[in-house]
Amino acid sequence: MNKELIGLISGILIVVSAIPYSIRTYQRKVHPNITSWSLWTFIGLALLLTYKSSGAKANVWAAVFGFTNPLIVTLIALKRQYERTKLNKLDIVCLIFGIIALAMWLFMKENKELVQYALYVAIVADSFASLPTIAFLWKSPDQDRPFAWGFFSAAYSLNFFAISDFTLANLILPIYMTVGSFCITVPLCVYRFRKKSPVMDWI
Repeated sequence: MNKELIGLISGILIVVSAIPYSIRTYQRKVHPNITSWSLWTFIGLALLLTYKSSGAKANVWAAVFGFTNPLIVTLIALKRQYERTKLNKLDIVCLIFGIIALAMWLFMKENKELVQYALYVAIVADSFASLPTIAFLWKSPDQDRPFAWGFFSAAYSLNFFAISDFTLANLILPIYMTVGSFCITVPLCVYRFRKKSPVMDWI
């Protein structure tokens, strides 16, 4: 397969990972926090814009749908009137880093060598936003389901094969997304293995 097709398949698989999660959100079987997922949507936009400007080509599709996935979940959570919390100090830090990344992208987007630093700032913002979720699910793995997270991790790992220019800027986002979502998947799977949960409790 050529890299363009692999990149597109990776993106489509990321979309597929969001389908069961969106359904479970609508069914109230998972409980996304609107504040957290809105923040992920905003940072996802920063990641998409900075990743594309940093030289992503066929591999950019994963970032496109990495932005649309949390957007869809956020919209469903809003419709179903899930919990909203005030921005805490960590949320504010993530928001500031996201705004800085977008501002850097706006002024540096024509310079591929410089705009990659905006991408790194956006990844820092996303990692800070992810830490509370990872910590929470390691403590309470019954509060989420592993299929979407595991599928997302696998889809992003496929994105490595769509990379044509192996620079740090092209590699760092798929590495981060693969590892980050895998860290969320692990406690959810271990909990269900121990409980011998039926298949539908994994999805």
